[in-house]
Amino acid sequence: MAETAYERYLSADKMLSFQKKEEDLICDGERDFQGVQQEAEFIWTRINLMLKRINEKLQASDVWEAVDLLGQAANLWGGLTQKSQELLMRLWPNDFLKIRKIIGEGASTADSPRYHESERLARSLWPLFEKRLAKYSLTIPKLLQEEPDDTGHHDMQALLKAMMWYDYRVQEFAIAHLYLVFGVIGDRTAGLKGGTTDFLINRYNSYLFPKLWDSINSLYVDFKPSQ
Repeated sequence: MAETAYERYLSADKMLSFQKKEEDLICDGERDFQGVQQEAEFIWTRINLMLKRINEKLQASDVWEAVDLLGQAANLWGGLTQKSQELLMRLWPNDFLKIRKIIGEGASTADSPRYHESERLARSLWPLFEKRLAKYSLTIPKLLQEEPDDTGHHDMQALLKAMMWYDYRVQEFAIAHLYLVFGVIGDRTAGLKGGTTDFLINRYNSYLFPKLWDSINSLYVDFKPSQ
């Protein structure tokens, strides 16, 4: 069958050539595993482009556009989480044992340059946020204490919430991936990088915007329940 314009635009033949042929799969689960990992790489390139644009928007004071893009990027992380959940449902542990033998020593999702780039680009947004806070003589606790319908700082409140939501979606993916690992190799087996899942738990317990989450604690420093 002749190649269609759609296939040419997507470089479909080249793209699909990186998937194993059906007859070469060591188990059906390998198609799911390889496919989901390849999809993740494509999605991270989309997220990373959005994060670069968000950085540009904040530098140009286009806060509302940055807020909208952050929401879109967060939704892409939600899709990645669903893929991890899908693998947990479909991938039989003994099939992953077969796959593990051919993946290669030390290979893991954490080796993806696109994944690490997403973390770097997200963290680069925080200094821009703090710069805008300083411009208006604001602190995060002060911004949190303002009523949402107050005039004045709607854009900054929306940006704070969008950053919180983006961070949440990234942490949600990390947790889903952690439980995927538990579901295919257990919670005490050494992972592909050689460490146990304790290493993963500690690694994932790291917010992109820790000062944001710490500031929420400040609201309750002097809190006393009603008697």
